[in-house]
Amino acid sequence: MSHLAEYARQLHETSARIYKRPLEPVVIASHTEKLSDVRAVIFDVYGTLINYWRPGFDDKEQRGHLLMDAFREVSDRFGFTRLLVEMNPEEEPEKTLSDLYHGCIALSHETESKKGVDFPEAKVENVWALILLMLKRRGYDPELALPGQGDDLARYIAYTYNFYSLGRELYPGVVDALVALTRNNIALGIVSKAQFYTPIDLTLLIRGQSRGAYDDFNELFDPDLTFFSFEYNAAKPGVVLFEQLYNALYERQILPRQTVFAGNDLVLDIGPAGQAGMRTALFAGDKKSVFFHGREGTIVPDIHFAAWDELPGKISFFSGEDGSL
Repeated sequence: MSHLAEYARQLHETSARIYKRPLEPVVIASHTEKLSDVRAVIFDVYGTLINYWRPGFDDKEQRGHLLMDAFREVSDRFGFTRLLVEMNPEEEPEKTLSDLYHGCIALSHETESKKGVDFPEAKVENVWALILLMLKRRGYDPELALPGQGDDLARYIAYTYNFYSLGRELYPGVVDALVALTRNNIALGIVSKAQFYTPIDLTLLIRGQSRGAYDDFNELFDPDLTFFSFEYNAAKPGVVLFEQLYNALYERQILPRQTVFAGNDLVLDIGPAGQAGMRTALFAGDKKSVFFHGREGTIVPDIHFAAWDELPGKISFFSGEDGSL
């Protein structure tokens, strides 16, 4: 286990905040009840596998306060506060840090857009590395914050900020559903907006929900069918990630129509996947995480599921309802 993965594990075990609430399913139309002749299911992560909601996210102003708290946690933990005050004495240090963070992301998006990337995705560790460079010019010493790991400090900071910004738990029944699908000879993959810490969190959360039966997320997901936006500097609904998936499916001799894409967003997940020739499954089990963007009725998933234990029964490897191949 890497030092960063161990750091993440310790945070997860000592400081994770689980925000329990009843999940409220959403009523949504779909084309059918069950899909057959399925060889692969590809998943979105956030809002589909991982419940990232936390109290206060429903209100824009309160959500802003919560994110400021996360910037304050980072500033205090890694020793930025004094320098941030020196940089901008008229603002709270967390506000200065937030402005730097969002300014660097905007700059990254602008740079990638000029290169012709339709939906650019900034690597968050590069964003923090740029902020660290500004702080180093004012005398900041990374080795004082993290002895022996100073060269990788940007990734530690990025993980910490994300950890304190969002909720983090798998939806109930995710692991059991994934295991059931794999036992039915269905390959599993991921196409998702994500950062380097997403595989770390998936591993920790799957390990926890399975009570140690699975030690790494790649034990359930096929690495060759897994594509994260940070790896390609491009996010959904752009075509880059879907092109990578298509190539991988072709190598497996799996057709798009034999592939189901499961997500929680009509515009970012269901629409692009359907246009690409895949069949679609909308996770509609959590009112706070499903997004319609006013497209109900114009973008219709092939199936929907209101709880994870429903999904394996709605997807069949076999080509006919009678179980024939």
